Amino acid sequence: RPHSMTKKAVVSTQSTGGGEGGTFSEQVAVEEKKKSHELAMQRWEQHLIVQTQLTRDKMLNVLLFIDGGWMIDEVDTGDVERREQLESLRRVCIPSTTFLLVNVLTESGQDAAVVELADYLASEQYQLYTLFTKEELRRFLVRVYESSIRCGCDPLGFNEPVAEEQLAEDN
Repeated sequence: RPHSMTKKAVVSTQSTGGGEGGTFSEQVAVEEKKKSHELAMQRWEQHLIVQTQLTRDKMLNVLLFIDGGWMIDEVDTGDVERREQLESLRRVCIPSTTFLLVNVLTESGQDAAVVELADYLASEQYQLYTLFTKEELRRFLVRVYESSIRCGCDPLGFNEPVAEEQLAEDN
C-alpha cells in the first residue's frame, strides 16, 4: 500500500500540524516537503526513461544482430551439430529476451515501444517470428494488444482508429 496513508501516517500528519489547523510555518514546511518529493519523483521518472531507453536499445541490438542474427555463424563451417545447437539456443533466448524487453517497456509505461517491437518480430528481414512457438506468439500478441489499447492505438498499432464507414468505403 505505497500510495495510501496508514493510520499512523494520518496521526503523524495531524500531530505535526499538517492538517488545516496547523500554524503557517508548519503548513509551509509541509508544502516544502511536497515540492521536494515532487522534484525527486520527476528526477526518478527522467532517470527511468533514460535507463529504459538504454535497455531497449541494448536488447534490440541482441534481437536484431547484424549479419544474419545473434548466434548465427557468419561463415558456414559445415558443422551441423553446432548449427543445431545455435538454433536451439536462439529458440530459447530470443523469445525470452523479447518477453523481458516487453516487461521492461510495459512496466516503464512505454507501450508504444511494445507495439513497435511487433514490427521487428514480424519483419521478413529478421524472421524472429520463426523462433517462437505458437503459444509464445499468442502470448506476445496479447501483450501487444494490451499495450496498443493503453497507448491509444488500434490493435495493429495505428494511432488513428479506422472508422467502420471508412472500411466499408475501402471495400
